[in-house]
Amino acid sequence: MKDIEKEYCIKVGNAIKNLRAENTKKSARLFAFENDIPKTTLWRVESGENEAQLVTLKKIAEGFGWKMSELFSHIEETMSEDFKIFAPEHY
Repeated sequence: MKDIEKEYCIKVGNAIKNLRAENTKKSARLFAFENDIPKTTLWRVESGENEAQLVTLKKIAEGFGWKMSELFSHIEETMSEDFKIFAPEHY
């Protein structure tokens, strides 16, 4: 994984962790249990250690009572406008 991709995973993971804490007030362990997500998987996603799989993202979204598009919207709200995954020469 490229450094910029790793940075993105960390930012997305932090956003998910903050959303979980703010919107559910549940620990990662309880949220994972209630939404059929292995606790290690949730921890790795929230820490940016792993890229989230689509099924995991779907379960996270449903845990918030959202559609996946709503989850992505909330995550994007936390991202800086100037953050890009591709190097400028790709644009």
